[in-house]
Amino acid sequence: MNINYIIKKVLREEEKKHSSRYMFFSNLEQMKRQCEMLLDMDQDEIESILENGHDWAQDHIAEAKNNMDQVFDFLKNEMEGDNDYDEEDDDMIEEGRKKKNVATNKKLWQQSLSWARQRYEVCPSAYCNGAAVKRYNSKGGKWTKG
Repeated sequence: MNINYIIKKVLREEEKKHSSRYMFFSNLEQMKRQCEMLLDMDQDEIESILENGHDWAQDHIAEAKNNMDQVFDFLKNEMEGDNDYDEEDDDMIEEGRKKKNVATNKKLWQQSLSWARQRYEVCPSAYCNGAAVKRYNSKGGKWTKG
């Protein structure tokens, strides 16, 4: 390895440690490394392990993906300024701008959300919302762009 590369990398890491959100980015980097390592592993061997009574791991990956989707969408919308409503929003929606998912069965969605709120201390939160979505989907709930 090039010594200049190593020095620059160490300096970048030190700068990040002084950020108030160091752990946010550190966790993302750790997740990225672990995902790359998992994808490099023998998929047949992993599939065999999962089929041998360890399908809970697949559920955890699905839940992690749901949580990542929520964080990604939130931050992307915040950075694009989609968090504030203005009169141009209606025109942009009509022109095909990405619309948010809306539950088609309002009653089932409210039941799922209520169920999740009983199980999590903090709601709304990514965990609570993710659990509500998972329950809604498992009960046959569908989504539409609205």
